[in-house]
Amino acid sequence: MQSMNRGRRRRVFGMLAALALCLGVAACGSSKSTTTLTIGGWGGVIDEATQKSYLNQFDAENHVKSQFSDAPGVQLARVEAQNMAHQIQWDAVDSLDGGSAFTLYAKGQLAPLPASLKASFEQQLGAQKVTPFGFSHGSLGDVIVCNMDKMKSCPATMAQFYDTKAFPQQRMFGGIEPIEAITTAEVAAGMPISQPATTPVDVKAVIKTLEGLKPQIKVFWQSGDQQQQIMRSGQVPLGIMWSDRAYQLISQGVKLKVVWTGGAYEPSYWAVVKGAHGSEAATKLLSFIASHPKSEAKWAEIVHDSVPNPAALTYLPGSIASQLADNPVNLKQLATPNFLWYAQHSNELNTAYENFLRG
Repeated sequence: MQSMNRGRRRRVFGMLAALALCLGVAACGSSKSTTTLTIGGWGGVIDEATQKSYLNQFDAENHVKSQFSDAPGVQLARVEAQNMAHQIQWDAVDSLDGGSAFTLYAKGQLAPLPASLKASFEQQLGAQKVTPFGFSHGSLGDVIVCNMDKMKSCPATMAQFYDTKAFPQQRMFGGIEPIEAITTAEVAAGMPISQPATTPVDVKAVIKTLEGLKPQIKVFWQSGDQQQQIMRSGQVPLGIMWSDRAYQLISQGVKLKVVWTGGAYEPSYWAVVKGAHGSEAATKLLSFIASHPKSEAKWAEIVHDSVPNPAALTYLPGSIASQLADNPVNLKQLATPNFLWYAQHSNELNTAYENFLRG
């Protein structure tokens, strides 16, 4: 009897030990734990689109729990602050603007892509969409927009937009993101659109070009909402706008004409934060996005900003595909800013542009 009791006790203890072990893992019967992935995002509709288009499927397939830490417009400052505090809290950034992305990479705060992964992205997306740290996503164009209820004709080139004699009407122009603004000035002064991406910026020359336009600039906008308010109200009849915001107004019945010729390409980027605890999962997420054009198309249809995989265009209605900056028809008309130069000279250009705005 004592031997049987000891045997029963051993079996009971064994069952209790197995139960304790089961409770100690993420799911009973599974050896895989869940990884938390924190993404520096924009909030609102962009987070919603990213969740629906990418994260729901990616998380389920990779035992990941993604969450957003939103910092619209101040992603660069947040990553820099985390580095200064030696506490990296983000694993990836969603659609980080080009100037900020290249600046952070130059400071060693974005993780470089492994060579094999970079080559894979270039094959899937095209070399123009890929950088040493990530790929473009959520991109748009800084384009010429005219209210055709107020204008008889619209400038057909950036040189014409800067020609205040041929087009004396008051304008609106960007009061933020100087690297895109000065790229339009370079093109207006005669630089071929293929050259700004690799040409060092002549700051004095571009400010001089901008000074010639300034008397006709009534408003220096600070946001997309302000752009739309100004154009909708008829406060000015033409200006430089973000392409997505212009097409939103057109869909609401505002009679606008959009001219891509000589505009500035304004890419944003998915990237992994250097030193992130979840860098492996974040890198997998980038690979997932790049290789799922249907998911990219779903994202673009929600947000109306551009996505990098050319195949995504085939899954979109033609009316939407024609509005995207990465559509080859539009992209070949845009000048890409020299973000590499800007990363090394941002203080110089930012100061010069602030002085231009205030002067």
